[in-house]
Amino acid sequence: MIMKFKQRVTVTFSESLKSKVSTASTSYSISTDDYISHDNEPQWTRNSTAKSFCINMLCSIYALILTMVAFVIEISPTWRSEDMWLPYSIFCVLMYAVAVSYFIYLYLFVIYPNIINSCIYLLFRKGWLVDPGKWLRDEPVFNGEGAGTMYLRVGTLFFGSMGSVLWGTEVLLCFFENQRHGIYVVKYTLAVVFTYMQMHFIFSNSKISLKRSNIIAKFGLMHCVAVNLWTWLSICLIKSSIKHAKKEIKYAEEEAKNATKTEVFTKWSYDFTMDEFGPHDKQLRAIIKLGSNSELLLTCLVEFSLIAAVICFIIWKNDDPSPGESPTKKKKRSFRFDCSGTSTGIFLGIVVHIISTVVIGMHGILTKSHKTNAADLLVGYTDFLMFLVTLLACVLAFFQMRKLQYRLHAHGEVIDDILLIVGLAGECVYSCTGMDLYLNDRLTKQTVTWITIPAFVLRITEVLVQTVFILFASRMRCYTYLNREKQPGKQVITFLLVCNINLFIYHTFETMGSNFGFPLKLPDNYSVMLSIASPIVVFYRFHSSACLAEIWKHTYSQKHHHEQLIHEPTTENTVVKKL
Repeated sequence: MIMKFKQRVTVTFSESLKSKVSTASTSYSISTDDYISHDNEPQWTRNSTAKSFCINMLCSIYALILTMVAFVIEISPTWRSEDMWLPYSIFCVLMYAVAVSYFIYLYLFVIYPNIINSCIYLLFRKGWLVDPGKWLRDEPVFNGEGAGTMYLRVGTLFFGSMGSVLWGTEVLLCFFENQRHGIYVVKYTLAVVFTYMQMHFIFSNSKISLKRSNIIAKFGLMHCVAVNLWTWLSICLIKSSIKHAKKEIKYAEEEAKNATKTEVFTKWSYDFTMDEFGPHDKQLRAIIKLGSNSELLLTCLVEFSLIAAVICFIIWKNDDPSPGESPTKKKKRSFRFDCSGTSTGIFLGIVVHIISTVVIGMHGILTKSHKTNAADLLVGYTDFLMFLVTLLACVLAFFQMRKLQYRLHAHGEVIDDILLIVGLAGECVYSCTGMDLYLNDRLTKQTVTWITIPAFVLRITEVLVQTVFILFASRMRCYTYLNREKQPGKQVITFLLVCNINLFIYHTFETMGSNFGFPLKLPDNYSVMLSIASPIVVFYRFHSSACLAEIWKHTYSQKHHHEQLIHEPTTENTVVKKL
């Protein structure tokens, strides 16, 4: 027995030594491909891998060019002028029409092919088709990454429905008083249909795995990426113009108390007092009629466009390498949650939620009492307190979860990491802009509160620490018996989850109603930057709560303990490893 074991160890050691020598010598040897005959290999136009690479490359170039053209059209003052209302509207209609046509094709020919297959069988029975096999569509395969978590899909459902409300209101307002040109009705109707169809696709069918040979599906997905990015920029610019107009109005009212309200309003691009519209005005009528509610709808539409663009890109990137061989995953019909060890975290998070809600109410009361400085100062102190609490919670969670085990990156988590980094970038831009404006106010001898810099520094520190924590914690698991029993860090994860949901609500209010950290009159470049970063700030808190919910659900799940068992190394493995 001992002799056999020694022989086995000797063979293992000699094989590992040979592999190391062969690996080290590869850099000095001639490649074996030079001695292999490639005469029988087909040309690249008949190679499926080469054709797939070519299609993906052309799709990427198409999406890049289309996105750049759309961005130039949105930013260019030539295209935004009143004289170009018809060419601009035609461009919008074409963008939405192609995207809607793609989703119609996707639903009829890829996701639900039974209708097309029934028609093919009907034609075959009547003798109009000789070989129906080459025309039949395959059943879809749902084994891709898609939208990832259930929490993210529910958020997509909420944001998409709010965006559909905005476009639907705009369609009805096209017939309000002075009727708009018919192309506006077509444009906003297509926007409603596109938003709704894309929302349904992401929620129900985003895990579909497309074939590499499906050129229409490939180009359609990249067109949807370009449309979502274009919509994101367009709505951000609209939000910028609205916020800039309102701040200019407020600044002008304080500077000129004797001027009438109507005289002040008519100086700016968005006239929030008018009751009539011109037939060719390019501004969104819903913004004026819905008042402050329109800002919430615009924010939801911005976040929906950002999520949809990333999901469409993930689906395009993860095509089906072996169509017909990939297993189909069954959709879950029920969900189980282990709520043990969460009560303390939930109730401490509710305390933070109560404090922030009281601050939101007091801010409205102080603003109506014309005590704007006191209202903004209250928001600043609340920001400092909440970021300090969440930062300490992240550090405590890091310390408690050091006992858990690491596992490989799971399928379907790439989209969570991408969206988290996008949200982090928005938070960094928002905080750095606030600190830069604070320093500029100090240099120009303007009165600024001291809490601004500590609040923004603490904010960006908390965001960085929380992002790193989420990226690490999402790869942790309770594999040992002791960890499964004690569940270290679950209470803190629950507290962070409730805090981020609360901050999602709080930041939505803060970006709409508070001016803490920023002067009343902003330069144009800063106004555009903040309008782009503000929705991403709100989105960061939403997506952080989604990631924390997945950590809370999977890290401490009892059904994963069989994936990896922690054993002491055997004598044989120890000897081989040492050798």
